[in-house]
Amino acid sequence: MEAGASTQMTDWSPTNHQLLIMITLSIISLMVALDACIIVTSLSAIVIDMNGNTTQGFWVGTSYLLANAVMMPFIAAISDIFGRPICLIASLICFTIGTLLCCLAHSIGILLAGRSLQGVGGGGIIVLSLVIFTDIVPLRVRPKWYGTVLGAWALGNCLGPILGGVIVEHTTWRWIFYIMFPFCAFGLISIPCLLTLQPRTATLGEKLARVDWLGGLLFISSATSFLIAISWGGSQFDWNSAATLVPLCLGVAGLAAAFVYEACVAKQPFLRRSLFWRLSSTATYFCGSMQGLVIYGQLYYGPFYFLSVKGFRPVHTGIALFPVMFTLVPGSIVTGAIVTRCNNYRWAIWIGWTLTAIASGLMILWDVDTPTAQWAITMIILGFGHGAILNAQNFAAQAMCRPGEEGSAAAMYGFVRQFGTALGVGIGGSTFQNVMATKLSSEGLPKSIAHNSEAFVPILVTLSDDSTEKKAILDAYVSGFRGVYGVYVAIAGIAFFISLFIKHHDMNKVIDTEHKLQETRVSRLFDGRSSGTPPSPERLSDSNMAERRSCGP
Repeated sequence: MEAGASTQMTDWSPTNHQLLIMITLSIISLMVALDACIIVTSLSAIVIDMNGNTTQGFWVGTSYLLANAVMMPFIAAISDIFGRPICLIASLICFTIGTLLCCLAHSIGILLAGRSLQGVGGGGIIVLSLVIFTDIVPLRVRPKWYGTVLGAWALGNCLGPILGGVIVEHTTWRWIFYIMFPFCAFGLISIPCLLTLQPRTATLGEKLARVDWLGGLLFISSATSFLIAISWGGSQFDWNSAATLVPLCLGVAGLAAAFVYEACVAKQPFLRRSLFWRLSSTATYFCGSMQGLVIYGQLYYGPFYFLSVKGFRPVHTGIALFPVMFTLVPGSIVTGAIVTRCNNYRWAIWIGWTLTAIASGLMILWDVDTPTAQWAITMIILGFGHGAILNAQNFAAQAMCRPGEEGSAAAMYGFVRQFGTALGVGIGGSTFQNVMATKLSSEGLPKSIAHNSEAFVPILVTLSDDSTEKKAILDAYVSGFRGVYGVYVAIAGIAFFISLFIKHHDMNKVIDTEHKLQETRVSRLFDGRSSGTPPSPERLSDSNMAERRSCGP
């Protein structure tokens, strides 16, 4: 690599048009993250208002995550054929319709349908935001600029529980969905104007023929069956019951068949086997899945600890997450800037997993009497750890893929991370309930408290602080949390070990994509030029030089 070429990469800066696209993607990513996490502190209010039960409440959150994960790879593949703009707009429309259903729902069934549609749309928004960056930003500077989207996503994850708590305490829970409409309107107006990426020219018939319909159907149905089994296994149904084993076996067999079909039969597979061509690549995707599992679990069971064991109100629970918010977001942005400057992502991955393991270990020590300083410091460490991993692993996958596959690598990484999130729901719930139930049984208390742990919190608050029963129940909650955090320590330790197999790859790669950003009258206006004025030499240098210069070794 010539020094001048490397310097050119790091000096790249976006046009006003590209910058506005990045800002738009950040804002709608914030919306999706808010929608995923705002439910944490408002779920009890929803279930009570609709006369639902704990199982139904569980699926209000899980249906969103499940639909979110299984649709990602296929939506990304469709966008390769039909174009990013139309697929992103379709995802926004799907999210908007789902949000409307949630607002109008007067039964759990309608609410679940709305949450599922939100999940499909949200999955498209997340994965297409990743993919679009591979079309407009060179890899070397991508961690720096994608930090805006990651920061918005992380901010939404942290603000969601706070907003949810404020809303359920002061107004109807339906406002957790009403507040999504301004985001939806902004996206539906701005994306058609700004996102002018055009795929290669083809007729509608040619595009439809390129879609891997059978592979997509087989993968989506099998992944759904697998995640449903994992989600309710050990909590709603025993692991050895037919209700768990049948969908689990069908899901595993179907996924195996889907991968065989994609590798050996499909003419234009939407799952690319070449993405896993190296041990280093496989290790990166594995670690991405593990982070999705851990981060969602910690952002769920952290607030649940404050609500149940500490007896915080929903608003105070949201405020307790501030230490994570004020470290995860800056940690992600700063990591991206340093990765861009140093052309090295491995140090951030290793430091991130080390900090995440330490924080998970410290969370095992939390009990009824844990002082504020102790849990706040733990949350700060946790935020820095996840912030480093979020940015670095994402672009490691793109650095080591083959030329022209960066969009597919970004989509695959987004999928495995979200797949891990969906897995975390089942693994965390099963662990918590089983450990808590064992502790309750040893104290002579009914195990049903563990199976209805969220719904029991309002009852727990009414018990006398001096009562032996309340102390025993609180000890059972603490045991359940310690069991979950112990699992996260083990997962973080395994992920750190696996991350040692992630090798360094040069990030000085040119943009290699069929999707080209087209100039329009609107884009020329954003860049301060009239329709007849050619771009300045400086702007050509900034936005196009990286694409024209070969940066191979």
